[in-house]
Amino acid sequence: MLRNKQVGFLGAGNMGEALIHGLLHGHLCKPEQIFCSDVRAERLKIIREKYGVRGTIHNTEVVKQSDIIILAVKPQIMKPVIEEVAKYLDLKKLIISIAAGVPLGAIESCAGKELKLIRVMPNICVSVRE
Repeated sequence: MLRNKQVGFLGAGNMGEALIHGLLHGHLCKPEQIFCSDVRAERLKIIREKYGVRGTIHNTEVVKQSDIIILAVKPQIMKPVIEEVAKYLDLKKLIISIAAGVPLGAIESCAGKELKLIRVMPNICVSVRE
C-alpha cells in the first residue's frame, strides 16, 4: 500500500481510469489518497461517483497536493500541461508518465528543471490487474 502518499492523476480518461481502478482494487491506495484532474467536468463526475476519489478541472491543484503524479494526458497536450504545472514540480515529487512517444527529456525541458521521472507503458489490462 502507498501509505501516507497522495497520488495525483493529470487526465482521467480511459487509461487514467484503468490505473485508478487497479490501484483501488489492488488495495494499493484508498480513494481519499487519489486526486485526479480532467478538462471534462462530466468525466470527473463519473470518476468521483464510481471510485470515491477527489477530482477537479485544475491540474495545478492536483500537483500541489500530490506526492506521486501520473501524467495520463494525451501526448499532444503534454507540453501545455507540463508548462501549466511546472512551478509546482520539484524533486520531492515522483512523476510517472504514461504518454507514448514523449521522451522524459522533453518533459524536463517543458518544465525547465530536473525532475524525478519514470515512464511506464501500461495497457488496459491494468484495470483487471494483469
